Amino acid sequence: MSTRKMFAGMDAESRYFYEKIINTAMLNMYAVDHQLFDTRLCDSDDPLIMLKWKEVEPLIMDAIRNQVDPDPDADK
Repeated sequence: MSTRKMFAGMDAESRYFYEKIINTAMLNMYAVDHQLFDTRLCDSDDPLIMLKWKEVEPLIMDAIRNQVDPDPDADK
């Protein structure tokens, strides 16, 4: 089910808020499953885990992009 269908009854601002939470959780689960990050946000009781996540999220996105679309000049 798409988030659009899931949140069809919500106003745009609320839908964006909840979509961002779901996207963050899905990306975090992917990153942990692929050993790009060490902790699932939902499994942590560390109040600073979200700050740590926000700091490394751009690096994780770059790592995922590099896995999907590797740099052709990297072998040279």
